[in-house]
Amino acid sequence: MRTPTPCLIAAAAILALSGCDKPKARNVPAPPAPPAGGAAQLPPLPAWGKDMIGKAQSALFPPAYKTCLGNTDNVEQKYADGVKIVGWGWDPATQEPVTRVILVDITGLIAGVGETGLPRPDVNAASPQIKSPTTGWGALTSRTTGPVDAYGIVDGGKSLCQLGHLEF
Repeated sequence: MRTPTPCLIAAAAILALSGCDKPKARNVPAPPAPPAGGAAQLPPLPAWGKDMIGKAQSALFPPAYKTCLGNTDNVEQKYADGVKIVGWGWDPATQEPVTRVILVDITGLIAGVGETGLPRPDVNAASPQIKSPTTGWGALTSRTTGPVDAYGIVDGGKSLCQLGHLEF
């Protein structure tokens, strides 16, 4: 039987020591408990949009869409009873961010509403013609799965412009 060489012994010692890390702190406080019922509840919808939920988009807005720039990015936060979807929107007619956002489900019913005015410096960096740093929006919906289409409310609240589609 061969005797291990000093190099093999050193390599084994290094491997054994590399598995060690810093000592763990003791008596670490436990993380806060989640709210009763598990995940957090969906925050309240903006007051202006509560009465729109469940109504047909076609009953509240004309079928022709205005032109705007924007995107529906992703689900930013999940709640026990819904999600928050974020994106950005710019109304070239007014040279301002879109004023408000609605989410419409596959059946054409309004499924969520949201506010604009969130900071989005990446939009300005990518599109210098957009002068506002607050083109971001966040919309709440009680849907936990999609698809939904997002629309900016423009033209003094009388028209919509398409901001994108999201499957989640």
